[in-house]
Amino acid sequence: MKKIKHPLVKGVVKEIVPQIYCVTVDDDYDRAMLFCRYQEYYESPYKKFRNKSFTWMEYMRHYKNTWKKRTFTYPDDWAGYNIPSNVMQRANHIFCKETEYDEIMNDIYFYCAIDSQNKNNNTRCDWYLIGASSKDKGTLNHEIAHGLYFTNKDYKKKVNELIGNIKPTHYDKLKKKLIKMGYVNNKKIIDDEIQAFMSTGLYNGLDTKELKKYEKDFEKNFKKFI
Repeated sequence: MKKIKHPLVKGVVKEIVPQIYCVTVDDDYDRAMLFCRYQEYYESPYKKFRNKSFTWMEYMRHYKNTWKKRTFTYPDDWAGYNIPSNVMQRANHIFCKETEYDEIMNDIYFYCAIDSQNKNNNTRCDWYLIGASSKDKGTLNHEIAHGLYFTNKDYKKKVNELIGNIKPTHYDKLKKKLIKMGYVNNKKIIDDEIQAFMSTGLYNGLDTKELKKYEKDFEKNFKKFI
């Protein structure tokens, strides 16, 4: 476990499931500001940011204007975060130490990279970084599901089978709702979001009768892996 010791952010980093590291920060604003650029680099619905270098000011203004908000509400809109290690590596290289938040994330990245390697016979391996509050178990489990989808081949194979059992019309309905919520129109990411929501709880308009009937099999599978 690593304690985050910085005037801006208080929290801990800990491997909570094999190869899945959780940054536990209870302050919603600090957690959002720590993860925002890295999360948007990974799966932003906006092409100008996804897999691109961008500044805080560019993103904050674009987000505010796109969602027609009076202020930058990202910390209120999003509670959990999830990023694969290969994406973290690229993002860290781009944003490295540009701001104090990036300095903190740089330390987190190297801690997870070194710790995962030490636990894998000193061989580099894939790992996953998630962020959540210790007070929000639902969001934490949702992010763990994302981590399992990346790190555990057996888990991914099973949930992909379950996704394949969803009727095409219901899948399209799920997809449209997720895109409306702010997720990128990318099949890999949409499937990952579907399995995470199905495995740990449908909400925000997804919990309709026709969609909830798939939930039980996903939840049962998720419990086997945690």
